[in-house]
Amino acid sequence: MAVSALVFSGTTMAADFGGQGGQGGGSSAPVFQATSWGSEMQIYQEGSHNVANAAQTSAMNSLTDIDQHGRGNVASTAQQGDRSILAVDQLGSYNHADALQTGDKSKLLISQNGNGNFVTSTQSANSSLVNIQQVGSGNQAFAAQR
Repeated sequence: MAVSALVFSGTTMAADFGGQGGQGGGSSAPVFQATSWGSEMQIYQEGSHNVANAAQTSAMNSLTDIDQHGRGNVASTAQQGDRSILAVDQLGSYNHADALQTGDKSKLLISQNGNGNFVTSTQSANSSLVNIQQVGSGNQAFAAQR
């Protein structure tokens, strides 16, 4: 078994958050952490000023996948559940997603296509699914499954 973290970012992200003349306005570098064997994190960002903060703790055989295209999108995720998937897909500008998953054998899926959308979701139930899809602008979703 192996721990892997796969991170792809557009060239502007490195300049904006690398402390080399970026316009981050208080932004900090993304934090990536994988601590369990057999878990995987994949982050892909295309555009500018996108931020991804992802953490996996005691998440055996789990996947965190963040995919952001556009400008000013923010995704913050934490995963602790075993054999689970946490995925955030954002297309557009200034979308925000916060997700926490602690349930085993569960899926937490967030998809936002548009501008200025907001999601916060927490899932602690085992063998469960949260699937949030927002299309358009200015949408808000709050989901908790225990």
